[in-house]
Amino acid sequence: MPTHRSSVDANGGQTYIYLGGFFPAGTYPRAFEYLFDFAGSNGNTTGYIRPLLFERVPGELYSSYVVAGIGEGFQAAMNPLPQTIPFDIVEGIKVTPSGEFTFGFVFALVNASGEQLAASSGVMDMDLTPDSGTGVGGPKTTNFGEEGAPRDYHFLTCCGPVRAYSAQAIGAVPEELSLALVGRAILPAAGFQPARAA
Repeated sequence: MPTHRSSVDANGGQTYIYLGGFFPAGTYPRAFEYLFDFAGSNGNTTGYIRPLLFERVPGELYSSYVVAGIGEGFQAAMNPLPQTIPFDIVEGIKVTPSGEFTFGFVFALVNASGEQLAASSGVMDMDLTPDSGTGVGGPKTTNFGEEGAPRDYHFLTCCGPVRAYSAQAIGAVPEELSLALVGRAILPAAGFQPARAA
């Protein structure tokens, strides 16, 4: 569950990608949960958030993350409790065909082509350093390390993987698939087993 953090992002319209794990193949993104419980340094009490689905494309030296699905955008307002919005893909891949998909978000409203229509300062609690300790992949993983290593709430930003956000994506996989836990919370859906990426 997203928890209170020391800051709120002041950067408007930026896109962030979660590097702490991947959805299992066959995941249907269902919900996006985040915490925005105080005004940041910009003093904003409202803004925009839009969940995104990314595909990791390994390269010879580095991996690329390509937008594979654009979720519905929402206006966000401060709330002392975590908020949940639907992670409904309105453009792009609706079911992950492989285990190379993760989530991200943008503090903006965008059209189906990815063009920003409106941007805001951040609407989510964050810290400027990633969490330490065991990552979501279990005791043999950490929240630090090379790109692709599981990390807890660790997001890639324009300036390197240096921020931790209070957010998680929730998906469901058909019952016949084995459950792979990649995060912290679940959202049951009829006929599906929960899958997590956060």
